[in-house]
Amino acid sequence: MSFRRRPVFMIGIAAELIGVHPQTLRMYEQKGLLKPRKSIKNTRLYSQEDIELGQQIQYLTQELGLNLAGVKKILELEKKVAKLEEENRKLAAELKTRETEYRRGIMEVHRSYKRELVVVPRAELARHSRREASRKKTGSTDVISGDGKEDTQES
Repeated sequence: MSFRRRPVFMIGIAAELIGVHPQTLRMYEQKGLLKPRKSIKNTRLYSQEDIELGQQIQYLTQELGLNLAGVKKILELEKKVAKLEEENRKLAAELKTRETEYRRGIMEVHRSYKRELVVVPRAELARHSRREASRKKTGSTDVISGDGKEDTQES
């Protein structure tokens, strides 16, 4: 448990740190705004996190004039926002992982193309181009015989 969450302050000290009467902290607890831990002897114990939350509640009520129902709604919304931000961080990390996997897959496909490419000498390529042009003019096709030799046939 982190220091900020460790319950160490009794209600009198917590109230003094927040700047309220202990009864005010009991009311905040009753309204569900603060949730102090209880000791074995059922004494309320507040953490540094609880103190900061109490100070925030005081600011919202005293400085901004909100009632406790409004404060509760704000705190609930802040929790939802924090939860959504965490979910967004997780989704962004997952997206980055999938993008990396996708890019690796693309690179592998490109590497396989390179392995399968065959170098054709220019002279052979030129000869093939001329033959194709001639075929288009005459309408002939190449037929490969059983011995692997090409024969040109008129259609």
